[in-house]
Amino acid sequence: MSFMQGPALILALCAASGAVAQEVCIEPFRPDAEYLADSGFGPEEMRAAYRVYFSEVEDNLNCLNSSSARIREEATAAAQEYNRVLDQYPASKRQVVEPEPVPRIEMSETGRLFLDYHADWLR
Repeated sequence: MSFMQGPALILALCAASGAVAQEVCIEPFRPDAEYLADSGFGPEEMRAAYRVYFSEVEDNLNCLNSSSARIREEATAAAQEYNRVLDQYPASKRQVVEPEPVPRIEMSETGRLFLDYHADWLR
């Protein structure tokens, strides 16, 4: 390994570990009343299992909302950055890769990413 490959490898590993460290939303398992009864759970234990489940559902939904908000913010920032790149580095008329006008990117509040040629709200 050369001297320059070492720092690049370290940076790649740090970036990968940062991606893994992001919050993971774990979907809770729904209790099954018949299974619980067949397994010898009493009424109080069954009610407790459902209360735990509903608490875990709330935690999961909060986690998903948090992740969704973070991803939406990152995508909106990337869309704004992309539009700045388009402004700063316009495609040349001789460029074959993008023969049509380059679209602007806009994030709708529905969470869908779509292309918009006139994304005024991003400017």
